[in-house]
Amino acid sequence: MAKQSKSLQNQEAPDKELKKVRDKDEQSLLLFNTEALISHRPDNVEEEIHQLQNGRQFTIKEVKDIISDMAREYSPMFPNSKPFFKLMYKLSGWNHLNPNDFIKPPVVATYIKKYIYARFKKDVLPILLAKDNPLVSGYVRKYKLFQFLNDEGLLLLEQYIQEAIDVMQDAKDWYDFELQYTAKYELSVQLKCLAN
Repeated sequence: MAKQSKSLQNQEAPDKELKKVRDKDEQSLLLFNTEALISHRPDNVEEEIHQLQNGRQFTIKEVKDIISDMAREYSPMFPNSKPFFKLMYKLSGWNHLNPNDFIKPPVVATYIKKYIYARFKKDVLPILLAKDNPLVSGYVRKYKLFQFLNDEGLLLLEQYIQEAIDVMQDAKDWYDFELQYTAKYELSVQLKCLAN
């Protein structure tokens, strides 16, 4: 009986060592060969396609292609000649405020981020917000976000502004605009409970 026990122990020792070697090999494969598990990965990671839950796709290169490193000279993207703010104020019921005033209610900046800049690829707005842009006074920043967009980004911004204006012109009020615009351009909206 003692001979059998000793024989089994002698046999188990090489098996344990073999198992350790196999485990170590498996760990090495997992750590160092994970790329082989991915079906196809582009040579340039910036060109790898990312997909959001809503189906929109983008690449890091596309995001970087519309953002510049330095702020460009100021030239208004929301000039008073465009009815963007007039329509926003009208739909919001802000009849006591002048839409041509340079300083706007703080919620206007929120609306612009939520409905205009949200149209860009997912990573654009966070990158723009992370730019060095100090407060000048109150909630007014030194640069407008669009000053960090390159020419291609500015063209897209102009398009998004015009598309917002087109929807605003058909809306009954600001909430109606939010519903129409977010449905048309697949953006999220906070639904409101309206009291009868």
